[in-house]
Amino acid sequence: MPMRFHLVHTSSAQARAREGRRRAALAAGVIGMVSLSGCMSASNALELPFTEDKSEPTGIAMPKFSSPDLPSTPVPTAESKAKDKGPCDLDDVTLAACLPLTTALAAIGPGEALVATDDGALTVVAPGKTPREVARLGAPAKQLLPSPSVEEDRQVFILRDDDTIARVTLVDGGTADVRELPDLSEPGILGIYFDRTSGALSPRKLLVGDPGIEFQQFCHGPDGMPPLATAILDGTPQLVQLTGPVINPLGGVDLNDSIGGCAVMGDRVVIAIPDAQKVISMPVGPQYIGPDAAWEVKGSPEVLVDGDFGHISHVAAVAANQGIEVWGATTNKTAGAQPSESDERVVRLPSDGAAGGSPD
Repeated sequence: MPMRFHLVHTSSAQARAREGRRRAALAAGVIGMVSLSGCMSASNALELPFTEDKSEPTGIAMPKFSSPDLPSTPVPTAESKAKDKGPCDLDDVTLAACLPLTTALAAIGPGEALVATDDGALTVVAPGKTPREVARLGAPAKQLLPSPSVEEDRQVFILRDDDTIARVTLVDGGTADVRELPDLSEPGILGIYFDRTSGALSPRKLLVGDPGIEFQQFCHGPDGMPPLATAILDGTPQLVQLTGPVINPLGGVDLNDSIGGCAVMGDRVVIAIPDAQKVISMPVGPQYIGPDAAWEVKGSPEVLVDGDFGHISHVAAVAANQGIEVWGATTNKTAGAQPSESDERVVRLPSDGAAGGSPD
């Protein structure tokens, strides 16, 4: 059966005018206020219902391959790697190898990312450095949410598979400080995010009650813009935005009913498509600014990686000396995939299209 790959696009104005909206039974709650001192105070959840605006595929064709207009990065290609390297050896492309199954990935500063694995470990990875395990969480993390000022306060909020929340403070060269937040944990947490349209540094959480919504990952843009997220709505992979109490399908990629994590890079959103072994880049920009700020898709998606590393489910935009790099975490140990001796891996993705390749 041929793979389906099309862009799903709905403007916010059209969405608001559309009748027959379906209640998504989501709730947003304030988790707590992050201060520069690292203190946190919990507040009561705000039960704000979310609705989903339905959209129809436009049939915009997905190109087989083209190079996205991303900032220039110094990521080398496979030709520069030693041919005699072992499966767990690192190089300028492979930043971590032979990991357990990865569950989340997030940038935590220039040239540095945090990866979570299904054994409950958190590991810091950086080019030219040995990956460093900094914490054991007990249960695997399903989401990593760095503080908006993570470069200064070194704080990352963790949502585990068991719906418990913790705050991790990274310590240079040492073990991270893990603080449990039991008052914030409750069953049915779909995801945690920051509302950057309000100017508040308060993490919020989504609670789900609709089985037709399968949340994947939040990806934040600049201050003043609503958060973006990847999700599967009634079986269709979508890029969505949270505009007030409404989930608006912004643009989705329908390919093998698969979508992974996302990361905002200026005027593009990078999206992982694990079942297709692709990572794509979608141009986006503000449709409205101000109190009614909203995103819109500005063109067709372009392929960044096509099969070179197998299944990539998690991506992060990491600042580098010569621009922004895209890093990815593989999930080749999932059912139906074909892991190599090197998996799982954290890799720097090429900025010049589907190149680079696997170290295997």
